[in-house]
Amino acid sequence: MTVAELEHFRDLLIAREDSLKILKDTAFLDRDQSLKVRSLLTEIKDALERVENKTFGICRVCHGEMGKESLEIQPAAEVCLECISQKDQALLEEDLRLASKVHRALLPQTVARMDSFEVAVKSLAARIIGGDYYDFLPGRRENSTRIVIADTMGKGLPAGLLMSNVQGALRILADDIPSPARLVSRLNQWICRNIPVTKFISLFCLKVKPDSNGEFTFVNAGHCPPAMFRTNGDIERFQPTGAVLGVTEEFGYQEGNSIFHLGDLMLLYTDGVTDARNARGEMFEELRLLDYVSRHPDDSPADIIVGLLEEIKAFTGKSDFDDDLTIVALRRRA
Repeated sequence: MTVAELEHFRDLLIAREDSLKILKDTAFLDRDQSLKVRSLLTEIKDALERVENKTFGICRVCHGEMGKESLEIQPAAEVCLECISQKDQALLEEDLRLASKVHRALLPQTVARMDSFEVAVKSLAARIIGGDYYDFLPGRRENSTRIVIADTMGKGLPAGLLMSNVQGALRILADDIPSPARLVSRLNQWICRNIPVTKFISLFCLKVKPDSNGEFTFVNAGHCPPAMFRTNGDIERFQPTGAVLGVTEEFGYQEGNSIFHLGDLMLLYTDGVTDARNARGEMFEELRLLDYVSRHPDDSPADIIVGLLEEIKAFTGKSDFDDDLTIVALRRRA
């Protein structure tokens, strides 16, 4: 386990220790509950000692390296999933299922209805919890919608926990900040000030107003360049206008501008699409994505997504995906 990972788990253990110490001193615990809290404090103390002597994360039964995702849930654990009892394994699996339900509940439960646009979305997590995020943020001060897609470096529980924090901050900030550039800048500042991350976040924010004749603004914070498929066969890419989030507060973000013509289709996606690999180690890559959509110019956004996923599965030879994957497709209809 790296020094940065050990420091992360030490901070996590100390935070839990502080919370338990506060709980221990309250008057509403009965005797059994008080004993349980004291037992948990002892477990955390032992785990902190393992962090200091760099044996943290090593299973005391098989001496193999324990999964970091399970340690995020039970950081004081000393036994890996393969060695724990069936009862403890069932409890851990239930915790993961609950975490997955919470994570999925944070994503929009319905696709936003946008005047003049047809919209479709698909988001798949490679593990129980994913690090991809998408959202539809209405403009409180104006009749507009901001479509956001984001991707945390990595996957699984740590990525999902980070993205859930970002989602909460973004929804709060979006109420008062209509400008995509200012919104992404403030979000980056918030991440740098409040979340000590070792994994960074790429994000694309698109702002559309129904009464703008298809004109829109966008910010690309180091994200996969979305593609606009024009009705005349041209393809426009929306390259980064700033760096990934979470590096430094000093980063600035510029807005770009373009226009949806009638019938144009825009595809937003995370790198789980382009980085999908086949048995030979070849990646699906952007060229295959662009080629597939170009060969289906009249398909609906929903059909484009379904067909693209089938194309990726045929390429990889797998029925599932190795990385989190999210696709948002929208076409101007009026």
